[in-house]
Amino acid sequence: MPALLVYDAVALVESPDGKREIPLTDFFKGPGKTDLKNDDILIGFRLPYPPDHSGAHYIQLGKRKSAEINVVNAASFLTIDPGTCNILSVRIALGSVAPTPIRAPESEAALMGRTAGDDAFNAAAETARFKDCSPIDDFRGSAAYRRAMVGVLTKRTLAAAFDQARA
Repeated sequence: MPALLVYDAVALVESPDGKREIPLTDFFKGPGKTDLKNDDILIGFRLPYPPDHSGAHYIQLGKRKSAEINVVNAASFLTIDPGTCNILSVRIALGSVAPTPIRAPESEAALMGRTAGDDAFNAAAETARFKDCSPIDDFRGSAAYRRAMVGVLTKRTLAAAFDQARA
């Protein structure tokens, strides 16, 4: 779901009472809980078309490639000014490091207006690690490992998104 979160996706839901749209940021209510009612059916997602000079990337880290539940995953989306490489918009989302998939608001705020590159991405990765997530220990991995991987994956997804945005 982090990949859909960074694209500002909207869940399209249908029931006998009609159709409705739920922003994905409001869709998840807790572990295993969504905003769906008993007779709702999720029929799809709507994503806005990304602006020019945008890029996105998603990475999942799991015990096996076929695993449904990841140890941690991250997605980033950014739009840059092509002349200066300043970040005009950015969204970072994380999975398996909180009760629901989450956005990383402090990391996003730290990047706005900055020049895209390693320095900015390193700072955002550290903010994501220590301020934006709250991982737990479970059978898939320790909280400390997940927190460390949040930093690694955040930096990698931002760098890959930046490469796409300037291509």
